[in-house]
Amino acid sequence: MKIAFLIQDISTEGGTERTTCCLAQELARRGHEVSVVSVFRNEPQPYYTAVGVAFIYLTHEAYTLRETVLARIKKAWRQRTLVRSCKVLQEADCIICQKIAASFMTWSAGFGHKSVACEHYRYTMYNAAIRRLRKRLYCHMSAVVTLTENDQKAFERSGLRNVFCIPNMVSISPLPYHGENSKRIVSVGRLTSQKGYDLLLQSIALIADKMGDFYIDIYGEGDDRPALEAQCRRLGLNERVHFPGYCTQIESIYAESAFYVMSSRFEGFPMVLLEAASCGLPIVSFDCPEGPAILLRNGGGILVERENVPALGQAILTMIQNPALRDKSHSESAAIIAPYLPSKIGKQWEELFKNLSK
Repeated sequence: MKIAFLIQDISTEGGTERTTCCLAQELARRGHEVSVVSVFRNEPQPYYTAVGVAFIYLTHEAYTLRETVLARIKKAWRQRTLVRSCKVLQEADCIICQKIAASFMTWSAGFGHKSVACEHYRYTMYNAAIRRLRKRLYCHMSAVVTLTENDQKAFERSGLRNVFCIPNMVSISPLPYHGENSKRIVSVGRLTSQKGYDLLLQSIALIADKMGDFYIDIYGEGDDRPALEAQCRRLGLNERVHFPGYCTQIESIYAESAFYVMSSRFEGFPMVLLEAASCGLPIVSFDCPEGPAILLRNGGGILVERENVPALGQAILTMIQNPALRDKSHSESAAIIAPYLPSKIGKQWEELFKNLSK
């Protein structure tokens, strides 16, 4: 089967780009002819790679999420001729569209009938006007794929048919956990309001004098870095909290840390928790929409009421002071990742393809 992924820009670093490459590689491993078509190109080489997959760029124009949704839709509309004339897309049996802009481009190019719209954000991410436009667009697609069952149900309640839930797969090559004696707590993500690092800093300030030798490293970059560093200084946490920036070998950081903390206000599906669990890392997380409650429903860590700063601080302290709990959470991590192994997710996609071909 000829499968083409369409994405805004595969060359940059991000969760969607990583999961695209992982799924593309798994489908290629299963014997499909797989290509990734990138409309834009910010970097000379893609940050992630995929064995057995062809990478095609339609333009060398940059693409940024700092533009408004409508501005990005207009930009996508201007590229529809290139999308329409792309031979790989013309010949594909199925086009997997990563996010709404890619779906818009395939529809405007006349490929909606053989395209699958993949949603990487929670259903309510966009305002009501954008959601109405999205529904009208997705009515012309062959299927919609969500990352969680809650989002699947939300799309179905809106009147859409052919909505399927297929979560992301484990996207790293995990290393064995050996952080039993580590004093480092770790968190990974963009330094933006969504990730709630301002809330995490507040929670650390409440327990700082009880943490002993423990400290937290927050890996990532983003627009909020100056504000977060200023908050860190204001709260007197410079010895407790560090911002090391990006890390290209995050697997080794996971494997060598005591436990993981996620303070997000919301998620589409928290890949970082899946990555951390795949390395055996115990987890403390807000119960934000969507995903943490699903991943931790059978153990693996502590789930905290959404945006409850004192409760998050107490959960972190509990994990610090209780090595037995960390050991127990570590032992439960294998069960967390079992449904998200590449072989299982690849099989779900092939079942979807069979469904669509009926």
